Amino acid sequence: MDTKEIILDVKNLNTTFISDRKEIRIVKNVSFQLKRGTALAVVGESGCGKSVTMNSIMRFLGKNARVEADNIQYNALRDGKVTEYHLEKIKDPNGPEMRALRGPDMSMVFQDPMSSLNPVYKVGDQVAEGLIQHTGMKKKEARVKVLEMFRKLGIPDPEERIDNYPHQFSGGMKQRVVIAIAMICNPELIICDEPTTALDVTIQAQIMELLKDLQVKEGKSIVLITHNMGLVAEMADEVCVMYMGRVVEFGSLEDVFDRTSHPYTKALLRSVPVLGLADGQKLETIPGSTPNPANLKPGCEFADRCPECTAACREKDIPTFEISPGHRVRCLKYKNFPEVD
Repeated sequence: MDTKEIILDVKNLNTTFISDRKEIRIVKNVSFQLKRGTALAVVGESGCGKSVTMNSIMRFLGKNARVEADNIQYNALRDGKVTEYHLEKIKDPNGPEMRALRGPDMSMVFQDPMSSLNPVYKVGDQVAEGLIQHTGMKKKEARVKVLEMFRKLGIPDPEERIDNYPHQFSGGMKQRVVIAIAMICNPELIICDEPTTALDVTIQAQIMELLKDLQVKEGKSIVLITHNMGLVAEMADEVCVMYMGRVVEFGSLEDVFDRTSHPYTKALLRSVPVLGLADGQKLETIPGSTPNPANLKPGCEFADRCPECTAACREKDIPTFEISPGHRVRCLKYKNFPEVD
């Protein structure tokens, strides 16, 4: 596929953490492509490797992490021309090459706005920092741009709020400020890590509508990390389902929701609350618990919790099969379909 159509191409990403002289691989052979101007939802239970995968791409991990991949290719589109950046080849994650990409090209909205905002600096100064650092813009000019961004994101009374401190903002408004920090340098790619977790339902809807507008009206490419399948249904064009650091199912929203194929995805969707649940009817849960990543057995990581498990599922690594164009599943039920490299 033309690199103009693909903004992010990840091939066999592995992330290993070194702890007490032990190496624990948390992300395992993750591969996906993000089409330019679309939204990809990365879903799964807590601890499945969603955030580690995206932090590996952004190179936000600590010194005890080792990131390896065949390819982590970011394709920047500038003036109709594509510039390829191979992020896996950047040796220093905090060096000038990576710092130049974060902000102007790719940015991240973190889960907890309070951990992203410095309590002792005015919010306007925190948003303007990226502009000043990456463009050399003067403070006065940057202030004008921040006010424009605040109006665009629906922050009321921007002329007054720009000089407020984070504690003077509600949770929803703090998250808008965090989005402003991510958006101020007009990046093409925005990675959102559980951006609505700490917000009430009404504010969640406002934030998701805001992100959808950025994608549809401005052509931004968005990765949404979440465990909320309701948000996925509203936001995503494609869905990547992860379990124990692996992609177990990948496809369009219709593939994953209407033609659900992996037993884990089926269980995940059955555990979502729905309106009209009969009185006394219990919400389904996924039996068992996630295994310890330091002591994994051979075969499928979901085997102990899977109602469709066979002896073959426990013998060796499970390949990924393409069961229809773009719809990939890591399950031996589909062994008669073509394997994906």
